[in-house]
Amino acid sequence: MEARTGMFAAALIMCLLSFSLSDAKSLARMGAELRCQCVKTESGFISARLMQNVELIPSGPHCSNVEVIATLKSGQRVCLEPTAPWVERIIKKILESSKPTPGSQ
Repeated sequence: MEARTGMFAAALIMCLLSFSLSDAKSLARMGAELRCQCVKTESGFISARLMQNVELIPSGPHCSNVEVIATLKSGQRVCLEPTAPWVERIIKKILESSKPTPGSQ
C-alpha cells in the first residue's frame, strides 16, 4: 500500500511540475507579445515580389501604434511605416480582401 501511495505522490508531483512549467512558458510568451514589435520602421519602397507575407497588427493595449510587418522571401522580417503611401495601398488591399463578398455568407 505504501508503494502505491508513493507512486501516486510521485505522479502527482510530476503533473504539478508539468503544469507549472507550461504556465510559465505561456506567461513568458504573453509578456513578449504585450509590447510593440516594431522599434524601427522602413518607409522606403520594397517590391511586393520580395514579400512572402504581410501582417497587419492594429493598435491596442499592447502597443499604441498600428504595426505592419512584412516577411520577405529571404525570411527577414521588416517593419513597414504605416503612413508611407505604398504601405497604405498594401493595407487597403489587405482590408478589402478580408471583407466578405456579398452572397458568400
